[in-house]
Amino acid sequence: MQRYLSNMKHHPTALVVVALITSLVLSMQGIFLTPVAQAAPAVFRVDASGNITKNGAIFRVKGGSWFGLQGRYEPASDPVNPRGAPMEQYMGNVFWAPSGRTYDQDIAEFVAMGINVVRLPVSHQTFDATDPQGKDFLKNDPSVRIANSRLALETIAKKLDAAGISVLWDIHSCSNYVDWRKGRLDARPPYVDATRDNYDFKREDSSCAATNNPPSVTRIQAYNTTTWLNDLQLLAGFSASLGLNNVIGIDIFNEPWDYTWAEWKSLSEQAYTRINATNPNILVFVQGISATAGNQDGSPTTITQSPHGSSGIDPNWGENLFEAGANPPAIPHDRLVFSPHAYGPSVFVGKQFVNQAQTGCAGLEGDAVGDAHCGLVINATYLRQGWQEHFGYLKALGYAVVVGEFGGNMDWPHGTASMRDQNRFGYLNNDTFDQQWQNAFVDYLLSVGITDTIYWSINPESGDTGGLYSTPYRAGTNESGWGTWGALDSRKMTLVHRLWDAGVGPTPTRTNTPVASNTPTNTAIGPTPTRTNTPVPSNTPTNTAIGPTPTRTNTPVPSNTPTNTAIGPTPTRTNTPLPSNTPTNTAVGPTPTRTNTPTSGGSCTTITGGGSFNLVTGDNCFKYVNSAFTRGAMWSVMNPGDSTVINTVKWYGGRNESVTNCINDTQTLNGNGAQINNFTVARDSANAMYVTITANKVNTVQMSIQNWQNGTGCSAPPTPRP
Repeated sequence: MQRYLSNMKHHPTALVVVALITSLVLSMQGIFLTPVAQAAPAVFRVDASGNITKNGAIFRVKGGSWFGLQGRYEPASDPVNPRGAPMEQYMGNVFWAPSGRTYDQDIAEFVAMGINVVRLPVSHQTFDATDPQGKDFLKNDPSVRIANSRLALETIAKKLDAAGISVLWDIHSCSNYVDWRKGRLDARPPYVDATRDNYDFKREDSSCAATNNPPSVTRIQAYNTTTWLNDLQLLAGFSASLGLNNVIGIDIFNEPWDYTWAEWKSLSEQAYTRINATNPNILVFVQGISATAGNQDGSPTTITQSPHGSSGIDPNWGENLFEAGANPPAIPHDRLVFSPHAYGPSVFVGKQFVNQAQTGCAGLEGDAVGDAHCGLVINATYLRQGWQEHFGYLKALGYAVVVGEFGGNMDWPHGTASMRDQNRFGYLNNDTFDQQWQNAFVDYLLSVGITDTIYWSINPESGDTGGLYSTPYRAGTNESGWGTWGALDSRKMTLVHRLWDAGVGPTPTRTNTPVASNTPTNTAIGPTPTRTNTPVPSNTPTNTAIGPTPTRTNTPVPSNTPTNTAIGPTPTRTNTPLPSNTPTNTAVGPTPTRTNTPTSGGSCTTITGGGSFNLVTGDNCFKYVNSAFTRGAMWSVMNPGDSTVINTVKWYGGRNESVTNCINDTQTLNGNGAQINNFTVARDSANAMYVTITANKVNTVQMSIQNWQNGTGCSAPPTPRP
């Protein structure tokens, strides 16, 4: 007993055991303690329609991930903990830039934002109060510093619970060192960033496997099914041991992308059995897999392809639930939540975002896209085919579907993007690609009735996505701003509230949300002269880990010429060109009802933003009204995947935003995927902008509309319409 008590400061859970023993001893002596009244824990379930319920009432998940305790990469330049993996919750108050923020203030702001679920990522090492990486290398200001990672986890969970916010535990990795790279419990190198150039964050020296490690491994933190199930049991027991009344569930393992569905299904079933035995009140969140398996199993030359549909779009890590409908895990329907992850180009430039019609760009992805200066296209109709077959169909089958991660840098490839991305993709003058992707994704979710979502992330320290909070950090120019939180990003808050404020069930019409007009819109799509992005010398303080955490970058290795160590989605499928990012008339899933079919001849169809638009043979006039647009619109039009289509676009304005002498301009788009990007359309005195498309046959075009806010505009007022 004395040895047990001597370690009790490192194990707060032990206090509960001691209290029970003390109560038992006293009661045996005739001394009874009056129990303290405690609210009964909430019971979470899934109803027959796939709605999550809390104590029998429908509960909408309006969530965000708040990360840090799972571990991160300390830069090699840190003088105290070079290449370490500290575990500490980011909270906006660091010792070199104290802000006065407290955990209570953060959580109160979360409540005011509308958040009712916080996902807390952890690793196995987070639970060890004695791990040096969780107690000796902390960056938070001393006024808010918590002594160790275990105590921090418990303290934060209690504060969230007291504020009425439900906690979703997330086993995010097998190791605080390996972090996001893992795709399986026993992950080992080579990892996806092993050969990445100009990149400091590699972990080829770290492994979660006890055996079959390559020579590069010098640190082994062995993890396996037994240890994982014990961790799940520990988390499930926190409701009782910490007195938490509001735990919604456990996200059992983050992005298990290196398993086949059969393997991951079996592990998920084991997870449910262990969790349910300890806590029958909570839900089991099961993510998807990816397009390949067996990359990290010790035999990297043997890779298994995983089915993921016919769209030609590779799923994000954790997104692929293609096989789950026909072969679901043996978990009761009322306890199972499918939880896919999805991301846009700021996380990884997949082939689905690339202008496949551009010379030299067909089939490229990742860094190769930037090296070839390929243009990007966000084709919402094409993308939704992938989302529908990867996970969206499950909602119609009556399963609970909670998007466990989505998000991105709305200013990519600039804003908080790394210097690596800025230098490689800086030729793209359009900083709204990821914003377009996020809006298209939310449009899709609303159309199929998936409104339960968890945004990645609340805090802004994620290197490839940023957060709901802004940050003054900028790579190369203000690196000491890392760890500091600014105001909420109004664009992201508008985005998430479209989901959080929606009713239960699918939204009947697509919203055609235009890109927010307060974002940079130098929107020429395609190659432009490369920016130099000369970095400013850093004013970085010493002993401060600077730079965004390279969290969940999910970056598969580009594999146009796969080697035997290619890792990531479908490395052997790389010589097959994708469709040209142009939809056919076979949209997958619920069809958006906005057909916007104009009549040929005199009248104009008033539209509310970009999207897919049906054309009739002859003239098709479109009118867009927006008083907030500075000079008019930056407009783009793209043909469908039909080589016989000829569309002639007519407008009053210019070919780019630097135009001053506007004219009635015309350009003809011939054939499959032809497009004209970011031509400028002047607005008239009634704030209206007009574009006419003369079609040789019935067809469907993609149009995007953004604010024309740079340049001087037209020297003469526009004609009413072209």
